[in-house]
Amino acid sequence: MISMAGDSAQDLTVVAARARLLSSVSPVSGVERQPLAQGLGRVLAVPVMAPFALPRENHSALDGYALCGVDAEAGRRLRIAGRALAGAPWSGTVSPGCCARIMTGAVLPAGADTVIAQESVQAEPDWITLGSSLAAGANVRLAGEDLPAGAEALAAGCRIDARHIALLVALGQTEVSVVRPVRVGLLSTGSELRPPGAALAPGDLYDSNRPMLAALLRQASVSLQDLGAVPDDPAQLSERLADAAALDLLVVSGGVSVGEADWVRPVLAEHGQLDFWRVAIKPGRPLAFGRVGGCWFMGLPGNPVSAYVTYRLFVEPVLQRLSGLSVREPVVLSAPLCAQARHRPGRTSFLRGRWERYGPQGWGVAPLAAQGSAMLAGLAEADCLIELAADQAVFEPGTSVRVWRLSEG
Repeated sequence: MISMAGDSAQDLTVVAARARLLSSVSPVSGVERQPLAQGLGRVLAVPVMAPFALPRENHSALDGYALCGVDAEAGRRLRIAGRALAGAPWSGTVSPGCCARIMTGAVLPAGADTVIAQESVQAEPDWITLGSSLAAGANVRLAGEDLPAGAEALAAGCRIDARHIALLVALGQTEVSVVRPVRVGLLSTGSELRPPGAALAPGDLYDSNRPMLAALLRQASVSLQDLGAVPDDPAQLSERLADAAALDLLVVSGGVSVGEADWVRPVLAEHGQLDFWRVAIKPGRPLAFGRVGGCWFMGLPGNPVSAYVTYRLFVEPVLQRLSGLSVREPVVLSAPLCAQARHRPGRTSFLRGRWERYGPQGWGVAPLAAQGSAMLAGLAEADCLIELAADQAVFEPGTSVRVWRLSEG
């Protein structure tokens, strides 16, 4: 277990913090066999091999006439010997001097290796005349050109989405082997927190972090256990940690700094193994990571924007690793700033921003005016995070910056 004290001389960079997290956790064990419809969003546990080729036979790629390649010359006159439809193949054989009427998706008749489009012929009741020449094999979907029989159709470690469902069905699959879902507990801390709908006394706040984080976790297809909220009381926090015994990961928002009411750090140090480090970012500097028994623990800041940003930067890759996914770096674009941006150098800042039309380059990003770590309206308005590098204080309009998209889809 890595020991990183909260008063470490140097904060970790985002890259270093992510690397430490990913080097610590490993995928959960356990495989489930699920009906295909229940596999959406789950992680494939074993490779899926193609039991047959896709397509299984040679098919026509368009409506036209199937013929022999030796006859594919302009002016050639061919007798129509049969008719092939999708789902109704023609059992005859196409020989030189003949052709068969064929529709898109129909199995190519025996003897034929080429299809000419119906727009490229002069058609009579029983004959056609080719209006142009074409290469042998034209307009044919060859058996196995999409996927050969016995080939790996899907690799283990992919998260199943609608595209994968379509491929699995095309291969005749009705069930799929998936990694069991990661069991995640979610807990908020703070004496000021109240559930939605409750009356608010002066100083009270509705607990917005827990529903926000729960929504993000459900998008990751975890098995979520909502542990509610606890006040800033070490005894109650200790009791709630007992609920983490059967979990793979416990996510806590609030209480991870070093204030008088921040009890997460000392309670976890007492009941488990705790790494506590500061990350050189804004928002979201404090981050706690460790273990409580067999359960991993991640403590996020209590300010909602900080909680959101640290979830996207740090919890998401941990969940990917626990789920057995191949961890991929997030999609980060480059775009010019539409307006000047400033921050304190020495740490990486993530500003809430929006895409806007910008000069001849087409699109740029503009930081929102409100950047406080407790400002939810600005987070809801933003459609991107603008990354400001740690080695620079002022970023003039037109400066190229890294841009993180905010869509969780």
